[in-house]
Amino acid sequence: MRFFLFILIAILNGQNLPFQLGEKLVYSAKFNIIPSGHASLEVLGHESINGVGTYHARFKASTNPTFDRLYKLRDQIDIWLDETDLFTHQLKKNLREGNYHKKIHTIIYYDASLAIINSDTVEIAEPVRDPYSLFYYLRSIPLNVGQLLEFTSFENKKTTPFKLAVTGKETVKTRAGTFSCLVVKPFQQGKALFKNEGDMQIWFSDDEKRLPIQIQIKLKFGSMHLKLKEIVNRKVD
Repeated sequence: MRFFLFILIAILNGQNLPFQLGEKLVYSAKFNIIPSGHASLEVLGHESINGVGTYHARFKASTNPTFDRLYKLRDQIDIWLDETDLFTHQLKKNLREGNYHKKIHTIIYYDASLAIINSDTVEIAEPVRDPYSLFYYLRSIPLNVGQLLEFTSFENKKTTPFKLAVTGKETVKTRAGTFSCLVVKPFQQGKALFKNEGDMQIWFSDDEKRLPIQIQIKLKFGSMHLKLKEIVNRKVD
């Protein structure tokens, strides 16, 4: 019943989003040229946060047993995106990166212009997007080579204005197929989008779905590379 209600709301709002409930994108992961694990992006369902309809999406990344001996990673990031404009309403992080373990829960109350991050409060003046929501937000808008976009990111208790450049086109071969892609680079005056990390690039398929085919993040000691290997569409009741 909830699924059919969601479909009705989407029709009334005129939505035509390129992803659907139950979509799961599975990636192979490499650190430099070494296979290191896997990751996934999944749209889990449609939920209400503070009385507003949202998409619940999840990013997961983990290293394989061999790479665990070097650096064990088990990250899960849950995001709740506004059903119309795909900005962030809630964010939950459960991070395990080597000896670093942390849980972070952020919920944003736009009516009150504030965000609660664990036990801290931060003022919010406008709708914001966490870095992980970019994978869905950028699928919802037209992308063209040479395009320069501006948006506001919310990460580590701070709102930061960022720009995004569509820098060119490339063909990317993956286990899921061969795709013509638009190369997208978020930046802030040469600074990284993610804290303690370097340049980031995302390759979106140049079609109506705008799938994130490939993701590359340059780190201090190398480069993390995610490449799509499987597309799963499960039925959501």
